[in-house]
Parts: sequence; C-alpha cells; structure tokens
Amino acid sequence: KELGMGALLGVARGSDEPAKMIVLRYEPEGTEPMGNDADIVAIVGKGITFDTGGISIKPAENMEKMKYDMSGAAATLAAMQAIAQLKPRVNVIGVMPTAENMPSGRAYKPGDVLRAMSGKTIEVINTDAEGRLILADAITYARKLGATKIIDLATLTGAVSIALGLSTWRLWAMTKPSLMK
Repeated sequence: KELGMGALLGVARGSDEPAKMIVLRYEPEGTEPMGNDADIVAIVGKGITFDTGGISIKPAENMEKMKYDMSGAAATLAAMQAIAQLKPRVNVIGVMPTAENMPSGRAYKPGDVLRAMSGKTIEVINTDAEGRLILADAITYARKLGATKIIDLATLTGAVSIALGLSTWRLWAMTKPSLMK
C-alpha cells in the first residue's frame, strides 16, 4: 500500500488472502552492486494463485485449473534458481506479484478505477483481465529496482490458445532486435 500498488491491491480486494510482491535478487560475485551502469535483467512472473474471474466470474467448467494462473511466478522462481546455480555474469531480479482474484463484497468490479504504481489510472471493464493489472505494478516496481531489461512470463489470455493452439508459445517483443536476443 505504501508503494502505491493500487492495481495489485485492487485485484486482491475480493480475497481473504493478502497480495504479495515477492522479489528475489541474483548478483554474481565480482560485479559491482546493482544500481551501476550494467544491465539489470528483471524476470516478472504473474502469480494469480487462483482466478475465479472475480465479479466477472468464469464458467464453473474447468475452474479447478485456475490454480495454474500462477505459472508465470512459478517459472520466474524456477528461472531464479537456475540462474543461481549457473552463475551467469549478469544481475537479475525476479519479481512475482501474487494475489487471488475472488468475488466478494469487497471485490473490485467493472467500472472501478484503480491507480497503478506508475500513477496511471486504469478503468476496469472486466475483472477477469486481472493479470495485466498486477503485471503493471510489478513491471513498474522492477523499473524502480533498476531493471534495464524486462522479461515477463504470464498466462494472460485463453483467446491466444484458441487462435494458435495449445502446443505453441506466444512471444512478443517491443523491437525485432529484442526478440532476436
């Protein structure tokens, strides 16, 4: 709350479980501390620990699978473990916003306006688009921690699976050179 993460906190309002912003750091031995001019890579992973869709509730069929909406955070945690074991010569920050997206009398609802950590306001149209909200605060936080390059890992939309199938990865980059790296 003190950091102004209104998007993350808005998503979590309907749950009895508090939102968390989990941060792990890897700094290789023999490099200057984070904050120097060297690149700092952030891996930001979406961690919705259970997603009912909130007030814009999902159909009951297959809802038990919504515990997997934390796969981005799990992959971030696994990547940070692998990075620690492989010891690359790069500073890495793992950032994992976690929350449940649940309906309740306290839950955020369509039409609400949330203020993200960046200061931008976001009008909620559908509470089942919660991933981009928590990622907005997490990416802003990663930038405040000094990240110069950001990789985000998330389960953002089922529509992509319908369009491209279940056996493909979806990759998006701001520029072609970024994509090729």
